[in-house]
Amino acid sequence: MHPTRLLTSSTPWRAWAYAATGALLGGVTMTVVLTFVLVGVTLAPLAIGFVPLTAAGLAGIPIGAVERRRLRLLGLPALPSPHRTLRRPGPRAWIGTRLRENATWRAFGYTTALITGLWLLDYAVAAIPLVCIVFLAAPVVYLVSGPVDLLGTHLPTLADSLLVAGFAALGLVAAAYLAVVAAKMRVPIARALLAPPPYEIPDMETVGSSGRLLDAFDAERRRIERDLHDGTQQRLVALGVMLDMARMTVADPKLHSLLSRAHLETITTLEELRELVRGIHPRVLAERGLPEAVAELARAHSLRIRVKIDVPGRLVPSVESTAYFMVSEALANVAKHAEADDCWVSGWIARDTLILEVGDNGRGGLDVRADGGVQGMADRVAAVGGRVRFTSPGGGPTVLRAEIPCLPHPVTA
Repeated sequence: MHPTRLLTSSTPWRAWAYAATGALLGGVTMTVVLTFVLVGVTLAPLAIGFVPLTAAGLAGIPIGAVERRRLRLLGLPALPSPHRTLRRPGPRAWIGTRLRENATWRAFGYTTALITGLWLLDYAVAAIPLVCIVFLAAPVVYLVSGPVDLLGTHLPTLADSLLVAGFAALGLVAAAYLAVVAAKMRVPIARALLAPPPYEIPDMETVGSSGRLLDAFDAERRRIERDLHDGTQQRLVALGVMLDMARMTVADPKLHSLLSRAHLETITTLEELRELVRGIHPRVLAERGLPEAVAELARAHSLRIRVKIDVPGRLVPSVESTAYFMVSEALANVAKHAEADDCWVSGWIARDTLILEVGDNGRGGLDVRADGGVQGMADRVAAVGGRVRFTSPGGGPTVLRAEIPCLPHPVTA
């Protein structure tokens, strides 16, 4: 924005409101966190000392929630939460889950920055315009009551009051730019520490159309599967039977050998076609649902894979298909890259959302830029309005997590 237009817009006022509320939030946060820390250190010799220290560590969660919403003061959308949806309700599950999340400690890092440097910056940005406004009124005060004493400054003459008011006007203009610059500095920090990475956020403008395309693709895939199963496979089976019968009726050894090879090739082609059909849409998924399909998928792998999927009834086909192929791709990545000897798959419904997690004890260090499969997985889940997250520190473990919206009442089989 042009500097002149900036001063006449609402941007400086928004930035000032952002700084003022940040100063207030920082002061309250510093008081609460330091109180928890001091009480925890004092009670450290006792068994209950860990309670206030844990509360201090978790203080970043509500602070992060407020900070993500405070961006609306700048005219920006609130950031999505990076925290996981709980599998079970209750304070114990909440604390245990939050303490294991990287997002919790990123929020704690933001809180630490807030109560040290960012709070002081917000305080200065919010206070300078107020001081300038006070001194800007100095000439009026002088004309009303004579010599002026403002904020410890004595102004004995009207000329002094006018000079100070002139500097205050310039300071007010500078404060407007300072507020905007400070806000532009704060927003990337908040996004880096308090929001999920960009690849976890679906493009909400394309979710609807992508979902419709995915439904159409699933319908076409089922049609191809049905045609292959009812047409091509049946003809191959009939061909195999005729070749076998012909082989048993001929006496020429060379012809018998050729018919045997032809029969074997037919059987091999039929098996490959059946594998292709299962890859297009596994029959067990269509007939018995997601838990059984994932269990069968796990049994086919060479790794030891523990499966626990608790999904009541059946979900809509697009959700089941997306979930199945997400798990399939994730397990293929584990077998190919992770160097793991243990793997697990878990799934459950929480708040009308299907949560799926695939984890392994491999070498970790997953790079979404180098592994196109992860990005493709995220794109497919995003097409039905969901998102994929992962944690993969060097040395492991790696945990991929998909959150897929589903019907409030899953359809029954």
